[in-house]
Amino acid sequence: MQRFNRAFSTSGVQLARTKFTVPKPPPPKRENVRLPTQTTHHSNKLRITAPIPPTVANIKCPEDHPLWKFFSDKKFLRSEEDLDLNARAWSVPELRRKSFNDLHSLWYSCLRERNVLARETHLLEVSMGADAGPYMDLAETVRTTMWRIRHVLSERDTAFTKAQKASANRLDKYCADFAETFTSNETYPLENAETWEVLKRFQYAVFGISEVIEDNTIDRPFVDGLKSVANLKLRKFDDAAAKELGEITDAGEAFVLFTAENNAEAFAESLEVVKELRASGKSVSRYDELETVSGYIDQLIHANVEEQPAA
Repeated sequence: MQRFNRAFSTSGVQLARTKFTVPKPPPPKRENVRLPTQTTHHSNKLRITAPIPPTVANIKCPEDHPLWKFFSDKKFLRSEEDLDLNARAWSVPELRRKSFNDLHSLWYSCLRERNVLARETHLLEVSMGADAGPYMDLAETVRTTMWRIRHVLSERDTAFTKAQKASANRLDKYCADFAETFTSNETYPLENAETWEVLKRFQYAVFGISEVIEDNTIDRPFVDGLKSVANLKLRKFDDAAAKELGEITDAGEAFVLFTAENNAEAFAESLEVVKELRASGKSVSRYDELETVSGYIDQLIHANVEEQPAA
């Protein structure tokens, strides 16, 4: 087998030479050369200043910065002499004598103190490797006060809920007794004006519904009062229709009966309107009752204004 030995040759380099291999002559000097639009790093005016070492003197923090809430009197770390290690937690009997606003303020004061102690404890244990026992003991004392505040507030909430239920039960019993008495024609005749005065006093005392429609606030008790009074009037004027229609729970139907004049003819016309509404399937959703009733009252006020004669 014939062996071929490779060797270097200059012929390839000579063939690769072009006219650009020779350095180009400098271009001729031009006139009206545009100056640079900005100073670049090639500018001779650029000077590098010595670095400023970070120190506390170089840091300026606003006096009202929120992070100051995590410091006690803007101290980086309190000594054990600055801590009130003899302090005790508030007792439950003491907290029971405080108002809700006082308990609210005391809660957030304790919360702020616990945040300060948590930062100081972390600083001592993690960064300095020191004992943070006194700080942790004080934090536990503050925590005890906080759970006792929650205990007192829980007691008040339970008592308030029970009082509401008892009041509601008594109110329901009173309304049921009034309905039985009011719907009796022997006690309160239809033709007697005192009958409707009693109804006006009842609706104002129980539901806060004023006879002057503009003076009312359209809220949930107002709408519930409309329904209750509408059912009373329905039982008073036409007990048979009341049994046929059942309890009035729709705000639109209740508003028609509530605003009807207190005489048999006007109430009969309103009752026909209620039957037409029920036959057509029109009803007011409970979520839209306040807005719908408010619109009904605005229309009623506007109609009354137009009916008044000009002075």
